[in-house]
Amino acid sequence: MKTILIVGGGAAGIAAAISAADAAPDAHILLLERLDRVGKKLLSTGNGRCNLTNLHADASHYHSSTPREAAEMLRGMEPAETLRFFEALGLRWTLEDEGRIYPYCMQASMVLDVLLAALKERGIQVVCPAPVKSIRKEGGSFVADADRQYFADAVILCAGGRAAPKLGSDGSGYGLAKALGHTCTPLYPALTALCCDMRTSGGLKGIRAPAEISLFAGEACLGTRRGEVQFTEYGLSGIAVMDLSVFMHQNKTMPLSIELDLFPDDEEEQLLSDLAARRARRGAAPLEGFLLGTVNKRLGFALMKQAGFGALSRPCGTLTDRELAALAHLFKHWRFSVTGAQGYDHAQVTAGGIPLTEIHEKTMESKRCKGLYLAGEILDITGDCGGYNLHWAWCSGIRAGTSAAKEVRI
Repeated sequence: MKTILIVGGGAAGIAAAISAADAAPDAHILLLERLDRVGKKLLSTGNGRCNLTNLHADASHYHSSTPREAAEMLRGMEPAETLRFFEALGLRWTLEDEGRIYPYCMQASMVLDVLLAALKERGIQVVCPAPVKSIRKEGGSFVADADRQYFADAVILCAGGRAAPKLGSDGSGYGLAKALGHTCTPLYPALTALCCDMRTSGGLKGIRAPAEISLFAGEACLGTRRGEVQFTEYGLSGIAVMDLSVFMHQNKTMPLSIELDLFPDDEEEQLLSDLAARRARRGAAPLEGFLLGTVNKRLGFALMKQAGFGALSRPCGTLTDRELAALAHLFKHWRFSVTGAQGYDHAQVTAGGIPLTEIHEKTMESKRCKGLYLAGEILDITGDCGGYNLHWAWCSGIRAGTSAAKEVRI
């Protein structure tokens, strides 16, 4: 009996195991997980609801040092593939805003239960905890050293990256891949909040505001997103900010900054005209109420302080044209120096990894080691927030599992 060994019991690994079992029902499918149970990271996805995939999943929502290869690899990995996979397992789903697809029950735990049932029904052997220390090839077979030695005809490496190590990803998979002939691009925590110099914007912790958010290296814009920005004691967060974190590694020397456009649908001249009308209308009223009806009160206080308005007891009518111009400019171009990103403990995924140029795009098989397949976060491809990374995990796992099963049947 042929054996297919899957290393890593996350989304990609479980999808690979189920797909391999379906494609080669006579093979022995063995899944090794370093933690005491599989799917632990899955339970935290989508705020506990598990954002399965996104209807808009295509190459425009993914980032890699080799974008052409990423686009080729993603071709054929449509959202419909993910949905067919789960529908076959009996999971119902529902569509929400911005193309996000969740299980109908809105429970990540239910998704895991469905997957665990599928593993059991197919007779897939799951061993955990079984951290894999090494994998080597002897002749045409593989030998993996974990809690004991395991022998396999094919190996699917789905060991994840470095992000969220408490949930199973410790970065050990990169070393396993390197030992079998692969290289690895530089690694970075991604989809994480950005640490900023907040000394001039104190007191905003917990405030949220809609904005267009841009990441700059010097004066070069690395990327722009629209969404909700969240102010924290250490910097800025929110889905749009986290999406921008994947661009940080593109900059090597220039200082980084985040720019907020709090009114992206308005021109600066129009905002200035509105402020002048407020000055005339409020006259003797104190500055404390100057921005009522526009932004969060605490946010308004911070903006007026940043614009140099001085004491909030001052009458609105005393504002000069220069002061109003400074505030209108700040509405559109509020800059924060970026000092770094939150680390792997807080990141959702790892940017970088095993180069896609070292993988056969149609099968996920290694070009460096025949019989070795790779899937999921270990590869150099990162998706935006919104279900894109789970989509990649499912689809790359399905492709790797199906391909490995076809190979061992030959």
